[in-house]
Formats: sequence, C-alpha cells, structure tokens
Amino acid sequence: MPEIAAAFEKAGGAAVSISLGPAGLLRERIEAGEPFDLFASANMAHPQRLVSIGLAKDALCFARNRLAIIARADLGLTTENVADVLSNPSIRIGTSTPGDDPSGDYEFEMFDRLEADRPGLGNALKSRALQLVGGRNSQPGLGASGLIADGAVDLFLSYASNARLHAKDPALTVVQLPARLAPSISYGVAVRNAAGQSATLLKDFLLTERAASILVANGFLPESGDPLPIGNGGAHHQSMRS
Repeated sequence: MPEIAAAFEKAGGAAVSISLGPAGLLRERIEAGEPFDLFASANMAHPQRLVSIGLAKDALCFARNRLAIIARADLGLTTENVADVLSNPSIRIGTSTPGDDPSGDYEFEMFDRLEADRPGLGNALKSRALQLVGGRNSQPGLGASGLIADGAVDLFLSYASNARLHAKDPALTVVQLPARLAPSISYGVAVRNAAGQSATLLKDFLLTERAASILVANGFLPESGDPLPIGNGGAHHQSMRS
C-alpha cells in the first residue's frame, strides 16, 4: 500500500497517510469514531459492514490472494500431503487470529474444508492452532519464519504474498494448498460517505493497471485472480486518509 500511495501521489493524486493493522480491529476503530477516508481490507466482509451501517460506500474487490503454508523443510510437506502432515498431533500449527484478522478467518475456513474432507480433522486443527499474530492481544515480535526458527511452531499458515518471501530459505518449504482446501481470498475497499474527491480517486487508482502491477510484483493476484507461482513447493490491512 505504501508503494501504491506513492504511485498515486506521483500521478498527481493527493498525499496519503496510512494506518496499518488487522482489518477487523481497524474496522472496530472506525465504527468507534476514528476518522478515515478509504478503508482497504483483506476480505470483503469488513468494507461491506461499513457500507451496511452507513459509514462507507462503493465496497468492491481490488485484489486477490491465496493461502500457503510455510513449514520446516525437514517435515517433507508437499501440496499432496498437506492433510496427512497436519493430521500429525505432534505438529505445532501457527495461525493468525480469526475475527480480528481476515487471515485467521481464511485459515479457519481451510480447517472447515478439511473437516468436510476428513471428518474430525478440521475441528481438531482448530483446537490445536496457535493463534500467534493478528489479534488484539498478540505480542509484536517474530514473523512466521522467526516463529518456526524459534521452535514456537513447526509450520505457519500464511498469505501466499508473504510466504513467497521465504521460498529461497533452505530451512523452509513454501507449499500451496490443494484446490479443494483453498479459500477464495478477495481484498475489498470502500470510501467513507462524504469523503472528498481524492478518496474516490484513490479508490479508482487501485483498479488501474499501475496499481495491479504493484500488487502482482508484491505477490498478490489481480482482481481477475489469474494464478501466479508462489514458492519452492508451494496486512497487513489499511485504513487510509487522503
């Protein structure tokens, strides 16, 4: 988002200040009265919520993503054996925090898909998952690779846009989920009611080829959802003022 904001300003748009955080918590802050002009989220639900209560308008999708798994290389994780590896009760699984952060919501949706595929497994994974990031009570600190290196977890569920950054680490394997387990991930944006024209221009800029090229360069999928490679075996989110 900072790259997109800089490109918007270079193209003649207004200066943009960015507040970062888990989208669910940002939405709560907005509902509590925190000022904003444009809200971007890793799901559609939070922007649509602001529209439904009359705080925003024009909720639409501007990008997509996928889930991946960052794992210790010695686990031998592959796309084909994801369910088998996760079913091992000794494997420590790290996730984000459902409700507070869309990443956690998507990860628990993946568990629901596993439950339908292998009854009992998805529910067990929900109880085993260590919700270490993205929550209101999460402690700032190590990212996925750091948590794995520290021994806090053996693998971590992650957006593919983040997981790709670890694809060249020989100690880690980055694995794409099989299609039957992969949630559909849509990033949404909405403009505050009565916001100035610059906020609408910024929203429109998010739909341009220039913004799409920045998103793709950072591992996201364009709104069309065309697939991209993500690894060696496989939001933060924004509330903007313009």
